[in-house]
Amino acid sequence: PVFDAASDLENQGIGVRIVSVISPRRLYRPDDTAWKTCTDADGGFLDDQGFEQLFGGDGLIGVTGGTSAMLEPIMLRSTCKRDVVAWKRGETASSAGQIMAFNGLTAEALAKRATELVS
Repeated sequence: PVFDAASDLENQGIGVRIVSVISPRRLYRPDDTAWKTCTDADGGFLDDQGFEQLFGGDGLIGVTGGTSAMLEPIMLRSTCKRDVVAWKRGETASSAGQIMAFNGLTAEALAKRATELVS
């Protein structure tokens, strides 16, 4: 649904950037964690300029098919209008599309929320 929503928004003249997050830990600021106290300290965090290049804009929607906690560092650091669309609960359905719609994860819902954020 994210790519379908992006196409719809682009057709409306709204710029879109889709970013897939693999390791949300790297998106925290160095002082958000206690990395310096670890035996094998790893301070490889994304700096402010890099964060702005990836997530800067007029609006931001974090979308996850799991827990919204995965998006915490993005929501903490972002300074633009933002919202989260996340999995609400599991259910039995005959297709992935049905279960995603049950959780509000549809292209229409994402495009509508994005339009509201940047209006």
